Amino acid sequence: MKITDQTEKERVFISYIDSLYKSGRSYGVIGRYIKYVRLFIDSSEPVSRKGYKNFITNNAVIASEDWYCKEALLSFLDYAGIGYNRRKKAETVKPLQRIVELSDKNRKIINDFILSLVNERDYSTSTIQTYRYGLQIFFEYSTEFNQDSCRRFIQTLESQGLKPSTLRLRITALEKLGEFLKKPVKIKRPKFRRNLNIENVPSEKDYKNLLDYLQTLPNKDYYYWIKTLATTGARISEFLQFKWEDIERGDVILKGKGSKYRRFFFQKSLQQEITAYIKANHKSGPLCIARNGQIMTTRGFAERLKSWAPKCNIDKTKMHAHAFRHFFAKMYLKNNKDVVQLAELLGHGSVDTTRIYLQKSYAEQKKDFNRNVNW
Repeated sequence: MKITDQTEKERVFISYIDSLYKSGRSYGVIGRYIKYVRLFIDSSEPVSRKGYKNFITNNAVIASEDWYCKEALLSFLDYAGIGYNRRKKAETVKPLQRIVELSDKNRKIINDFILSLVNERDYSTSTIQTYRYGLQIFFEYSTEFNQDSCRRFIQTLESQGLKPSTLRLRITALEKLGEFLKKPVKIKRPKFRRNLNIENVPSEKDYKNLLDYLQTLPNKDYYYWIKTLATTGARISEFLQFKWEDIERGDVILKGKGSKYRRFFFQKSLQQEITAYIKANHKSGPLCIARNGQIMTTRGFAERLKSWAPKCNIDKTKMHAHAFRHFFAKMYLKNNKDVVQLAELLGHGSVDTTRIYLQKSYAEQKKDFNRNVNW
């Protein structure tokens, strides 16, 4: 089967674009797909398997420089009902059987690897714990570390129904251990779609109700915790590093996710409020302190948020630290559509990650629809 008529090509192309926006792919990826399919449509090649081969041959440089080129064209052929046998026959991988206990040898391998991460790599505690846990599970299934055992281990976890995001963490741990042992392994990572549940982000009304409630409590620190979290877009691990002096000064540079350093700015009005609060209450040191006098744990902060939810008539699903990072992004885009600048403020490595915040909730979509569709 092939499509040669230009009018028919255009019709299928327009329909294909519509399907892309419903596919869950990021706007950046969709843009690349459209770019390469447009080039294909505008060429003299028919929309067919042979046409695809000829186009790739004639545009070898483009196809080799961007992985998305071939993926976009194969996706388009699939949509057009032509298809392309691009997948090799699935390999049969024999699953691993769980071993009762780790050997002393493998326990030492894990400990030496973790020690190297602590001393040489400057990884976060959370990352180190994730690697240790993943490797402990691996050596409960295999006594030897090699390419085959790693692939079979991931296949075993996949058959157990683990999420793609979890599988990717296990694969990273194995690859890092391979580097340490000088036995490199390479395992294909499962794809997964990044989702943002817009419905579980506090509204402006929710935020105001929460601040109003916190101002009635004897401990006014809580009010400043939430206001700082909601006006910086910080991750909880970053937020727990803030000090009163940082906010009073107006900005601070801290180590965040991936051991990357970035600057945080504090709202001018918040800076002024906290300066007066520090002077009146002799505050200093870490911003978020628990009742035991230690820095609040992420779990402790999460429990505190949940406890405030019913007092403010806010759904508990909206009361988690990361929800206020989403709230910050949403409010920032309401006032400034500069996604690139927002990506820098949020510490994102790619603007594509930031674009998920452009999504709107069901209520917002319905309101926009009724306002704009008025003919």
